[in-house]
Amino acid sequence: MSSIELTNLGFVLNETEFYERIRMERGTRRAMPIERILDAARNIPKPKAMYCVSEAKIINESQFTLDGVSFISKACVEKITNCQYVFPNIVTAGVEIENYCLTRENILEQYIIMELCNFSCQYAKDAMIRDIKKRFGLELKDCIYPGEEGFLLDSGKRIFDLFDDVKDKIGVTVSELGLPTPHQTAYAICFA
Repeated sequence: MSSIELTNLGFVLNETEFYERIRMERGTRRAMPIERILDAARNIPKPKAMYCVSEAKIINESQFTLDGVSFISKACVEKITNCQYVFPNIVTAGVEIENYCLTRENILEQYIIMELCNFSCQYAKDAMIRDIKKRFGLELKDCIYPGEEGFLLDSGKRIFDLFDDVKDKIGVTVSELGLPTPHQTAYAICFA
């Protein structure tokens, strides 16, 4: 099965949403340090996404396979039953912004950059959703992440097993416990 990689997304920060998220009024004296941090960091995120269309087979009420990889989740089985397409995916803020954050010593700077990481990861997810709509003419109905609705946390590692060369293609690795690097990475199964 071949994957689709979105690697040149050209991250653009929605500053209005960003300032709302951190509960700060843009342009105020209190916001000046945040503006300086963002000016220095806004071009660093390199968000990426990877997804594929998988063949889902239901084994029983709580077991299913995606392209031969076995999963357990009653909620996923229900979602597969009600959908025609299944899209396992991995989205990431990119190692560049996380590495930059790790070099910061100031707590405020670390916090703002971690929020920038969150926005970058969401940007990758939104780009993937747009790409699925453009490429397949489909709207995603739902996504389920490992750890939600009885979808076991260790399923995250198996989502990575559905893809080849994740590190080479989007710069993400996963530990045996299912913890990704960079940390601002999300992986899920989406349904359309």
